[in-house]
Amino acid sequence: MADPDPDNVPVLSDGVVMLRAHRAEDIDAMVEQCRDAEMMRYTTVPRPYTRQEGESYLERTVRAWAENTPTSLRAWAITRLVPEGDPVFCGTVDYRPTGVGTASIGFGLHPAARGSGLMTRAVSLALDHAFAHGVELMHWRAVQGNWASRKTVWKLGFRLEGTVRKLIELSGHAQDGWIASLHRDEPRRPCEPWPT
Repeated sequence: MADPDPDNVPVLSDGVVMLRAHRAEDIDAMVEQCRDAEMMRYTTVPRPYTRQEGESYLERTVRAWAENTPTSLRAWAITRLVPEGDPVFCGTVDYRPTGVGTASIGFGLHPAARGSGLMTRAVSLALDHAFAHGVELMHWRAVQGNWASRKTVWKLGFRLEGTVRKLIELSGHAQDGWIASLHRDEPRRPCEPWPT
């Protein structure tokens, strides 16, 4: 399996985090991440998540960047820059454009990278790219109770639109979910108090 053409995938960085194309050497860490209890609890990753699932995801991201349509998935590997050596794989961030000025963002971190503020940085980089490439409004959805995901988007200025009953299908069951949005002209800081 070939790695993505680096010319198709923009590399984004803020000096701490770098977003780049997924690579074959990321697959083992991707499988570990997707087998993690929190990922299984709050996301729609396939169950069981095998190496073949990781390879399939990598192929889908390669194809999406190459096709480059108005609705192509935009996915990056999140890496942490280190003083010496290659950046360390930490997770994935992606957005799915609708082709009509909106998109939905999704993200997940490997358990070893959690709690370090990397996700807020990674999502901000992905938002910069999306808003510079035709997205006017970004949506976020999550299973109700996924407070880590909610805190990430809260820090970046997303406005919680509400809780929707049976919004997200998860493991064959419809779960209540949160939905929030951010317009490209809105500031990247909390727009409402953190819920107590």
